[in-house]
Amino acid sequence: MKKKVLDFYKSIQPHAYHIEDAAMDNHIRGGKDLEMFIRSAKMLAREGVLTSSRPDVYQYAEQQHEEYEGIYKGYRKSYGFVIMPDDEDIYVAEQNKGTAMHNDKVRVRVVPSNYTKHKREGVIVDVIERANETVVGTYDRQQHFGFVIPDDERIGTDIFVDLKNTLDARSGAKVLVKITKWPEGDKKPEGIITEILGYKGDVGLDINCIMANHKIPFNFPDDVIKASQKIDTVIHEDSDRWDLRDVQMVTIDGEDAKDLDDAVSGRKLPNGNYELGVHIADVSHYVTSGQAIDNEAYKRGTSVYLVDRVVPMLPEVLSNGICSLNAHEDRYAMTCMMEINKDGKVVHYRIRPSIIHVGRRCSYKEVYKALEENIIPDDLQDFMPMLRDLAEISKILNAMRRRRGALDFDFPEYKVLLDHDGTPLRIVKRDRTMAERLIEECMLIANETVATHLEHTHRTSVYRIHENPSEEKLDLFQKVLNYLGQNLVLSTDGVTPRDFQKILDVVKGQDIEQVAQIMTLRSMQQAKYSTNNVGHFGLASTCYTHFTSPIRRYPDLMVHRLLKADMHWKNGYSKRDVDEAFLAGAVEHSSIQEQVATEAERDTVDLKKTQYMVPFVGEVFEGTISSITSFGMFVELENGIDGLVHMSMMNDDYYFFDEEHFVLVGKRTGKTYHLGEKVTVTLVKADVEKKQIDFVLGEVNNLMAIQEQLQNGSDYASSRDGYGSRKGRKSSGKSSKKSSRRDSNKSSHSKYDAFSKKTSKGKSSRKKSNKTTKRSQSKKSKSKRKR
Repeated sequence: MKKKVLDFYKSIQPHAYHIEDAAMDNHIRGGKDLEMFIRSAKMLAREGVLTSSRPDVYQYAEQQHEEYEGIYKGYRKSYGFVIMPDDEDIYVAEQNKGTAMHNDKVRVRVVPSNYTKHKREGVIVDVIERANETVVGTYDRQQHFGFVIPDDERIGTDIFVDLKNTLDARSGAKVLVKITKWPEGDKKPEGIITEILGYKGDVGLDINCIMANHKIPFNFPDDVIKASQKIDTVIHEDSDRWDLRDVQMVTIDGEDAKDLDDAVSGRKLPNGNYELGVHIADVSHYVTSGQAIDNEAYKRGTSVYLVDRVVPMLPEVLSNGICSLNAHEDRYAMTCMMEINKDGKVVHYRIRPSIIHVGRRCSYKEVYKALEENIIPDDLQDFMPMLRDLAEISKILNAMRRRRGALDFDFPEYKVLLDHDGTPLRIVKRDRTMAERLIEECMLIANETVATHLEHTHRTSVYRIHENPSEEKLDLFQKVLNYLGQNLVLSTDGVTPRDFQKILDVVKGQDIEQVAQIMTLRSMQQAKYSTNNVGHFGLASTCYTHFTSPIRRYPDLMVHRLLKADMHWKNGYSKRDVDEAFLAGAVEHSSIQEQVATEAERDTVDLKKTQYMVPFVGEVFEGTISSITSFGMFVELENGIDGLVHMSMMNDDYYFFDEEHFVLVGKRTGKTYHLGEKVTVTLVKADVEKKQIDFVLGEVNNLMAIQEQLQNGSDYASSRDGYGSRKGRKSSGKSSKKSSRRDSNKSSHSKYDAFSKKTSKGKSSRKKSNKTTKRSQSKKSKSKRKR
């Protein structure tokens, strides 16, 4: 109807015409069509396409305003923003959002702003792509129909559900609803309930909702289950494979790991060099390209390691069964055997499908105790010479990386421990010892060696890339360094990882060490998969890929297939696996799925951290300012949980955000708050539903009054998960740091491959904390972001 109105006024320009006369000329004489015709004209006038010199008389506007494409972010019900990748975001009032919903891709027209605080204001003129095909919410049944009220209030509208499409859900049920009809005019969207997630009090319901919200699957499809049941789990003799069953090797993982996808072997050679073997589960032998299991693995892209469960990429018969390199069992593997000299250079290598036999499963803890404290179990004694050689190899490799300038972050890691019913019991710190570093170094050099091999084939391949920091981020980092009193200068011409590492070395042991590491991470680009090798900045590597985890990452499986294609192996790949178009699409899809998994993992951890803090509301803590934004500052406690001190709750002065120096400044007193500063805060709110924690500075005398102020006056309540928050791209919050290459549940990539999250990816309120009292001393820790 808008098009019909617009076409008419364009046809008579420059003349003006009464809207009802225009309707008559378009053979619209009354009823709903006339109402819609008139409403469309008013909408076009608001959009600046038509002008109105007097009521109900319109003409086509000669001057057209600029239009842009972007992602609409609902802020509160009264407004939102269209996020522009490389430009100032555009404010959108509620009456100008049309039918756009949170995260939709839209076309927005810039119009004269009625609000001086916003540089640009716009009207959404078209929804290009819908984002919310499914929505998680609470079902509210009425007598003749029902509604699903979205958990994410930024969606901005309830979803109408006919009673025949409810799966007989009762009021109050948490459900997944599929939208079948998008909103039109004043009409709400319509949908059908596709899954009942549970009812209040059900164990695991909170995590189920997060999974559904991120479209994380709960089960494997029937065809995948049937296909997995037909897999041949017998290891057959194969003369084409490299028989390494007599080579002593071990797996080293966390104590609770089940998908053991890598084993290592090592020894010192007569010429003084070392031989390092990295043996990876040969998943491509069992997962046929383009078949049911492979299609599902492609769709998932990665295993997802949530706080209370693992959602595997492959069915259990593979991930925990025949593909897991269990001790004392023969397994098919893909081996990368390398000869490494004293400088850490790979002087010779061989990559080949193999048959291996792992002699022992080791944990990080026992390897550390054996090598560092000489506490050696009897059945580990025979493996100690090899473990000592592996430790020496890892030191050589680490020294090589340091000389090369690779960045080395050492953030503490924390894990939320849960009761059987999902109740968070405590937060424990997990130290990253030399045992974890040993495995990291082995995996990193194997990934580099395989990547270099693939590059030399001159075929399209899969790489893990990490581009150079942008000039804008470098400039910002430099300003913060200067403000913190560090007379260190980043080169503006060809900055290298070594430049950053020098800064980290200078501030090591100082109060600002953690701030410097955080700001270094924030200045980094986002690591991703690509068929175009541009190197890995953080690793100071010219060629890098992911080869070592095909059980849980689809790109690694792609790399294995490329290796087999290059050696013309008899099975395990197809023509599709070397097709340039397929590879280009697959790496993009894998990068997206990696981010989905990361956000889901973070959401579940944030949820449990918030739940953990509920009993401590009203208590006082010591913390450190970890992030400063335009609406307040985040304070991190000793256990790594952090919460927001909103600017509106800082009552001793009127504070504003000095973006250039990343400080909050009091307008009257000149008092400043800066990154890394120690402050005393009181926990005043732990909102489990929103996964948000709120602090106020100092001690609180009237907790209820503060909580009421937060409830009634918090214009930022929904903003922290949207525009302007640490999750939003405008945030100055801490970047999410990827954890070490494999923590005990293998939830992340290499420690060095940190740089895969932008600054703004941190969760809205990166939760929260614990106490400094005796009760809390045992629970202090620090949340570990994936690096």
